[in-house]
Amino acid sequence: MNILICSAGRRVKLVKYFLEELSEINGNIVLTDCDMTAPTLQFVKNAEVVPQVSHPKYIEHIRELCNKHEISAILSLIDPELGVLVEHKEEFDKENIKIIISNKEVVNICFDKYLTYKFLKEHGLPGIPTYIDINEILSAIESSQLSFPLIIKPRRGSASTGISTINSIQELHATWKENEELIAQPFMVEEEYGVDCYVDLLSNKVTNIFCKRKIKMRAGETDKSVAIADNDLFELIEKLINYLKPIGPIDIDCFKTKKGFVISEINPRFGGGYPHAHEMGQNYVKNIINNLKGLENKPSIGNYSPGSTMIKYDEIMILK
Repeated sequence: MNILICSAGRRVKLVKYFLEELSEINGNIVLTDCDMTAPTLQFVKNAEVVPQVSHPKYIEHIRELCNKHEISAILSLIDPELGVLVEHKEEFDKENIKIIISNKEVVNICFDKYLTYKFLKEHGLPGIPTYIDINEILSAIESSQLSFPLIIKPRRGSASTGISTINSIQELHATWKENEELIAQPFMVEEEYGVDCYVDLLSNKVTNIFCKRKIKMRAGETDKSVAIADNDLFELIEKLINYLKPIGPIDIDCFKTKKGFVISEINPRFGGGYPHAHEMGQNYVKNIINNLKGLENKPSIGNYSPGSTMIKYDEIMILK
């Protein structure tokens, strides 16, 4: 079994988890990135530099690598690439190469923050009010449904890029540009939570849910977190999964308000805070391998001890 992880970047810990699990079945991992100095590429024998995801022949390069390394399955770790890969999922299936990704509708809903909010609202799930029309924003402010500060960010952004905090009407007009697709949301001061889920590729049922309270963030990823067990959050996430029907590893962000949890974002891929779940026995890497071997995974929702704290730290490598 050979697995291709695309856009591996700096997710060294996740790569090591795959190396550990695949070594037990004589499998291999192949990594790609558009940057030859990407940290993960330095940790594997099979590292490939590819064009950026937006390159017109990107999929051709991926297909060539699949043939070269006899790839069984493909994963991506970045949001923009999910939309590219999902368009070719059926083509790769015909070649017995499984792209581990949710269907196109799910990917589109998750990548578009306004569609995420609409989906949540349509299914009676709590979400953060999201606006795409400046006139609606101004009207909501005037009627006191919305107040400053506001968060302005790209409708289809990722990794917390392009986010601004707005404190006045003047700043709103200056930031809101007609040639950019932006959304506005209320500034959330409540505690943020992250949830790592796994939806079995064979049974399509959620088998794992790991919840954590975020203590510190860096570049859009969880830097410090505390494991928690909250039945209300478990129940909300199970409802979301049942309505959305994603597959594989899922990363969900929430806030805890006075009225309960509200869902902020959904990422149909491994999240940056996944190592906390893994170290607490929630092994989604092994789940993937089991599924690729034709084995369903047994439910393990909340099967961990709350209270543990994950902390990330820096490491360096000198390239010659």
